[in-house]
Amino acid sequence: MRYGREPNYLYLTIGLLAAVVLATSAGGQVSFAIIGVLLAGITFMVTAWFVIESKRQFVLVGALAITALLPFIWLVRQPEEQFPGLIERLYLLNLTIWLLFTADIAIVVFHSIMSAKRIRANEIYGAIYVYLLIGVIFAELFQLLLAANPGALFFDPGRFPGPLTINHNSLLTRNFGDLLYYSFVTLGTVGYGDVTPASPAARSFSLIEAVVGIMYVATMIARFVSIQTGNVSRNEETGPK
Repeated sequence: MRYGREPNYLYLTIGLLAAVVLATSAGGQVSFAIIGVLLAGITFMVTAWFVIESKRQFVLVGALAITALLPFIWLVRQPEEQFPGLIERLYLLNLTIWLLFTADIAIVVFHSIMSAKRIRANEIYGAIYVYLLIGVIFAELFQLLLAANPGALFFDPGRFPGPLTINHNSLLTRNFGDLLYYSFVTLGTVGYGDVTPASPAARSFSLIEAVVGIMYVATMIARFVSIQTGNVSRNEETGPK
């Protein structure tokens, strides 16, 4: 932990959850979606500041944050296209950087939680934080998948607006809030049926996410119980006789 301090995962979880809610409920309100994404980016950087001990790794994460946020801000303004194909390539590159940025934060926090020697409320909030990060990571994967195959996911047209176009190009995608919604519904194995995988790759990613969601919860519970049981046993052994 940087300078012996540790992050308050309760506040980070609230910040990330607020970002997810803003992006999911934005609908046609682009400003809400932008605020949600920026809030998520700020939350990730605060997490990196506290959790990452290596200066080199922190600089790497900071570079990922800058290269993720700046192109995003430029893209959402929908500038007039001056270079054919440039917007599409920048969009795909930006999605990839966001995916790497989020995955790096999730790995660092997960390692910190798994190496904990005792279980407190902060570790529990940290586990919830990682669970939210997993949902965000898969939403980013689905958005990359839709960039390659716009029909990979079937959205009920009566419940969702039509696909978006990137700067009037042929590249079709979906509102990121819609993909967050599908990702967390899949992660929790709810499956309302209003969004369904319509391609082999989408079915594979959906299956993997559902399994990861179940196994993550089971693994964290087992880990926490093991640590707590071990601490209790050591206290009994070293206690007064």
